[in-house]
Amino acid sequence: MKALSRFAIKHRWWVIIGWIAAIALIQVLSSSAGGARYKDDLKMPGTDSQSAADLLAKAHLAQQSNPTGTLVLHARTGTLTSEPDGFIQRADKAVCGVKDAHIATITTPWGQVACTPADGKSDAAPRPDLISRDKKTAIVEVAYNEAKPADTTPKVVYDHLKTLRSHTLQIEFTGDSFDSVDAPTPVVSPQVLGFLAAFVILALVFRTFGATLLPMISAAAALGSGLGLIALLTHVMPVTDFTSALAELMVIGVGIDYALFIVTRHRRNLLKGMSVEESITAALSTAGRAVLFAGITVCIAVLGLCALGAGFLYGVAVGTAIAVSLTMLASLTLLPAMLSLLGRRALPRSQREELPSDKRVKLLLCVIPPLCVLFWALYLLQWALRPVTARLAARRATSTRPLLWTRWATLVQRRSVIAGVLAAVILTVLALPFFSMRIGHPDQSNTPASSTSRKGYELIQEAYGQGYNSNLQLVVAGPRATDKTYLNTVTDTLTAVPNVNKSSITALPISKDIALVAFKSISSPQDAKTVDLVDHLRDTALKPLHPDGNTKIYVYGETAMFADFSASLSSKMIYFILAVVGLSFLLLMVAFRSVVVALTAAAMNLLAAGASFGAIVAVFQWGWLSEPLGLGAGGPIEAFLPVLFFAILFGLSMDYQVFLVSRIHEEWVRSRNSHRAVTVGLSETGGIITAAGLIMILVFSGFLLGNGLTIKLLGLGLALAVFLDAFIVRPMLVPALMQWLGNANWWYPAWLDKITPHVTIEAHEEPGSPVPADALGLRRVPDKVSEL
Repeated sequence: MKALSRFAIKHRWWVIIGWIAAIALIQVLSSSAGGARYKDDLKMPGTDSQSAADLLAKAHLAQQSNPTGTLVLHARTGTLTSEPDGFIQRADKAVCGVKDAHIATITTPWGQVACTPADGKSDAAPRPDLISRDKKTAIVEVAYNEAKPADTTPKVVYDHLKTLRSHTLQIEFTGDSFDSVDAPTPVVSPQVLGFLAAFVILALVFRTFGATLLPMISAAAALGSGLGLIALLTHVMPVTDFTSALAELMVIGVGIDYALFIVTRHRRNLLKGMSVEESITAALSTAGRAVLFAGITVCIAVLGLCALGAGFLYGVAVGTAIAVSLTMLASLTLLPAMLSLLGRRALPRSQREELPSDKRVKLLLCVIPPLCVLFWALYLLQWALRPVTARLAARRATSTRPLLWTRWATLVQRRSVIAGVLAAVILTVLALPFFSMRIGHPDQSNTPASSTSRKGYELIQEAYGQGYNSNLQLVVAGPRATDKTYLNTVTDTLTAVPNVNKSSITALPISKDIALVAFKSISSPQDAKTVDLVDHLRDTALKPLHPDGNTKIYVYGETAMFADFSASLSSKMIYFILAVVGLSFLLLMVAFRSVVVALTAAAMNLLAAGASFGAIVAVFQWGWLSEPLGLGAGGPIEAFLPVLFFAILFGLSMDYQVFLVSRIHEEWVRSRNSHRAVTVGLSETGGIITAAGLIMILVFSGFLLGNGLTIKLLGLGLALAVFLDAFIVRPMLVPALMQWLGNANWWYPAWLDKITPHVTIEAHEEPGSPVPADALGLRRVPDKVSEL
């Protein structure tokens, strides 16, 4: 790490130019490759749904699996007994032939529009079943001509077809493909809001423009290169549509935090009298090592998603790991290069000597012209407030009262049992809702009440019943698939099954050995009864119909696919959690040469994760405050979100654990007094951890302004999780437990020490005398040796 820091300092301009060139090259390559084309891959090997999808694809009937959308027509006055205002012709003209719409057919109660290279025309029989009994509501089914249309396609279709609305005809768009299609564009994007929030907090912490700006530049560099690489990744492997938003969320939060820890250590070194170069080198040898270790832990946790066998998550895992890796690289190369240019101006004016104007700093600021205006505005504001800040600095300098975090660390030291029990009770209570978490696929009733998808869903529900929004099919494959007698037996069996809407059953042979039987449930798609129906059909009702194995029946359709996806991930979730926790335990044990510290970290992270999941269940499943937050009504938690959330949360939790315990361990090595080490470590890192946590909370919360339930859940969930971690677990629970354990924290069997590699997070510094306790305002603590 010393060699890396010295290289970055010595060749600082080459490092900065290299980053600028790399970002430019990556952006040019991603643009020339056609831009990001996101794809969702919901392949689930070994499930009924996947077998049916493979069968249809093999028979060249994959278009049967293409996504669809639903338009709901509602007569504001009168009825829909006849086609309103030439709807078919107008719909044909609106989207057929539009390149970016990718529409194959538009099926209406009055006929069908086939969007082909030739003129679209109504060439199918009317579908009176698509009109409700009261003749006031009608369904229009839109089928795409691609298995995985571009993310912008539904928006194009919506923009063209919404023009068919009139004062007498209400048209709403529902179904998964039209989720968030009418979501308003926020005045300030979540990314900009995150940077602004980080800027304010960093300015309050550092009180100097240069130190405030550098962490943001480091995060911006990682973001610019990371998003470009993710765009290129979409041409190599399937990448889901929220990967970029998740990468932005991680880079802004984690990147600024990593730089915050390094800059803070650098400023502390400068105050000790080190030169700029020595200070940067020492900061990277301590805080930089912690950043490297924490970043690797995050990447390992996220890449662990690949072990679940769900191709849907591969692109998410790889893309996020790339973004976090670039964040580490920027913190360890670009940041020290810029710190060397900034010199002693990383400190506030009140803490540094008055030096001549530093031409290198002016040159650095001119490299970023858009920021110069902001710099001078803040400089003038700082100059105007100079008398006030000078008085505050003088007051702090003459005050003999210990600092806030020193007082808090002393309080935790004295009342470790009370602090630990209080924190544990809070987390346990918050974790209770976790035990009622239900995994599933939320339907459009979980979208905001003002959205077109929610309005369309409710119109269908009122006119046709809850189950009409479900999408279920039987795929009959084999020599008897086109046998009318056999198909009648299948439909008769289906009719006798509870929770099946008998009037919705329709059998349709589509080839010589494949037939589809479409039907709907009575219960809503997200209802647990619908999942039970799918399981009952597979395990019991349909089994007698294919005893010889020549003709098979698969339960298929969008509802069944998501049920299979949920079951597949749920069955592997416990193994994934154990793998991530176990690997993190081994890394911490080897790094800190302590079994107890690693075990404590794993237990605390699991408790914090449980509390965070409990909060998510209360908001997203039970619906507490979900409507005011723009999240829609409560419903089941999306199947992939718990594992994705746990991977990210566990990685972030390990970040704070590493920064806290590495400082405690560093002091333990110097003083061999565990109680003192915990107190000093908490007093020196507590403020930075909470400031870093506050930045992440504001960044993650800003993504509530984004589109899509997935990114909103991740944003709010991670904000709640970081709040619990930064304000309860690290400043209360972990130090209280370590105070209670005393020197037992550092128990490491001799035989284990011999067989494990020696890896250290802290640098091997010159031995020095510990900082006197009186200088920190700490009470002296005897060295108690705990017996195991």
